[in-house]
Amino acid sequence: MSADGDITEAELIQKYQQSGDQQWLGKLFTPYMQLLYGVCLKYLKNSTKAEDAVMDVYEHVSQKLKTHKVEDFRPWLYVVTKNHCFDKLRKASKKLEKEKKAQDMYSETIFHPDNVSKEDQLVKMEACIEKLNKEQKSCIEAFYYKALSYDLIAEKYGLSWNSVRSYIQNGRRKLKHCMDSK
Repeated sequence: MSADGDITEAELIQKYQQSGDQQWLGKLFTPYMQLLYGVCLKYLKNSTKAEDAVMDVYEHVSQKLKTHKVEDFRPWLYVVTKNHCFDKLRKASKKLEKEKKAQDMYSETIFHPDNVSKEDQLVKMEACIEKLNKEQKSCIEAFYYKALSYDLIAEKYGLSWNSVRSYIQNGRRKLKHCMDSK
């Protein structure tokens, strides 16, 4: 204990490591929550995502502190938080890049064949879209006409992200086949 009767961070870490009791981690973590929120908000640029990130960091810290020796808690916590935000941004960037690449690849082949006028293409495209099953049609229209992301489509129709991806990919394949056959 420190001279004024308060428990030091090192003592809180030790008590948490020995007991696994969340109360010690809470006492250690709570004074930094606003600071962590500010760091997360700085990088993620969204208050809800920042709040979620702070909770994710808490979970991460609860696991890491069980096995890691931490000399100076505040700088260590800052680095953990910053790295968590960077990881979130990297994952989001990769996901967007994948969606854009898929959209670009299929847009060129499906929506812009060389030998047909744009009006004819649209008429054929609408006819082909009508032949898709309900889920494929909804996902294709939301993705291309409304420019919604896979995440937003999944949320809107109550589907998983993988289901949306599957419906869009299969729908595009059917559209390409339909467009090529006419």
